[in-house]
Amino acid sequence: MNKLLSALVIASGFLSGVSVAADIEQGVMKDENNYYGLEKAQSNIALNAPFSKQYEDMSAESEITPFGPARGISYFEIGLVRSANGGDQTITKSAFSTGTDHGGSYLYVYAWQVGYGNPNNATMNGQSKPAALSEARCGSDLHRCRAGETVTGWLYGWDFSGQQNGQVKISSNSVASPFGNWSDSLYIN
Repeated sequence: MNKLLSALVIASGFLSGVSVAADIEQGVMKDENNYYGLEKAQSNIALNAPFSKQYEDMSAESEITPFGPARGISYFEIGLVRSANGGDQTITKSAFSTGTDHGGSYLYVYAWQVGYGNPNNATMNGQSKPAALSEARCGSDLHRCRAGETVTGWLYGWDFSGQQNGQVKISSNSVASPFGNWSDSLYIN
């Protein structure tokens, strides 16, 4: 019975198009096509844009040693707000609020993270949501990984569709040194 149950679980994961942990092994991307997948690339919350260099010169690539221990978070910031009314608005490091009126049929908030950590639920207007997008990224520009590249960070996205404006708060816990909780907030107009 256990063998049958295990076979069904494996088959359902394969048929549903869900990527498996084997796509990233010891911090190195093995199969980017399976990891990112067509469904994720075409979903409303997927974001294909690379990390914006406007923040600062990130030296994450030089700090990562293939097959070495994973590094904890060294950077965590809201980087983009996407909505039906306001389109895509890049958020600068020093921004306290959006300069565009957001809302409409969808509202997504994206954060860039350099290093390894676990995102917490984000809150907006008392509503708590888990990350709807958690995507491995590579290099100092946090581009989508190619096979053989070392994962250096993550792109997270939260879906606050139905909200019009308010304070959004996000955070992530570092899983390696430097340990701690990283957070950011933004008022969305």
